[in-house]
Amino acid sequence: MNIAFYFDPGCPWCWIASRFILTVSEKRELAIEWRMFSLAYQNGELESNDLIQDDQHMPSHRVERVILKASKTGVNIIDLYSHFGKRHFIDGVAYNNELIREVLEKNKLNPGLIAAADDVGLDVELIESSQSALEAVGDDIGVPAIIFTDSYGANSAFFGPVLGRLPDPEQSVKLWDSLVGISAYDAFYELKRGRGSSGPDVLSTDRGSF
Repeated sequence: MNIAFYFDPGCPWCWIASRFILTVSEKRELAIEWRMFSLAYQNGELESNDLIQDDQHMPSHRVERVILKASKTGVNIIDLYSHFGKRHFIDGVAYNNELIREVLEKNKLNPGLIAAADDVGLDVELIESSQSALEAVGDDIGVPAIIFTDSYGANSAFFGPVLGRLPDPEQSVKLWDSLVGISAYDAFYELKRGRGSSGPDVLSTDRGSF
């Protein structure tokens, strides 16, 4: 199955969902297109002075710019996202220039790529990617979001899955198969319940296989 998975590197729900997708890909044949979604764009933060980094989503947006620029040199988006995400969500390191330099060095990439963090010219592509998710799923959604493409080329798109913790591999496959079944029914729109008081358990993703 072909899917497009949209993420913002600062979203903990996206982080858990992305690890879920990677877990499933070990058991199911998935062709995954990893696409970025800017919560900074969706929340109007790009309209402020870009030199001000106090906006909630701007640090992750700067990381998105670096990932996008690096992808143009042949680097896999998911590889860089995984490196950034592990340091941010598992190790608790803030998205800043120091971490960007560290990730570039560990991946043996040109250290000059850090300049992309403040290259507003890259926002055109990031905005287009974000808009493609909104057009597919709906204006009132965020991320994670998935577009499913079946063997006949038909698309169905959903916000989610929003997971509070990473399921084990067996549970992940069962959950995925259920999602695929839901995606095949074009009149299905929403299934939701309250999240409770606890936040996303990002440490549940601390597995060595990613």
